Amino acid sequence: MCCACRRRGPKPELARFVAVPDGGRARLVRDDESRLPGRGAYVCRTVECFETAVERRAFARATRAQGGLIIDAVLADTVRQGTGERT
Repeated sequence: MCCACRRRGPKPELARFVAVPDGGRARLVRDDESRLPGRGAYVCRTVECFETAVERRAFARATRAQGGLIIDAVLADTVRQGTGERT
């Protein structure tokens, strides 16, 4: 289920993100192969759902990240390139 729009769909249609420890905080990482350990947060493969999940702090809630979650611009750019959209 998409943590932004709540749409249910098969896992291959959704992008998986995982919180990876980085110092005292956690960094959000895209996990295309579903190999990284930990709780995954799934979103539709659209920029709109990714940005909605960031705004609503859905990634931190879904991954149960303690002490905050780092979502950098490089990750956001990767999501935009993966969907074919440009900024």
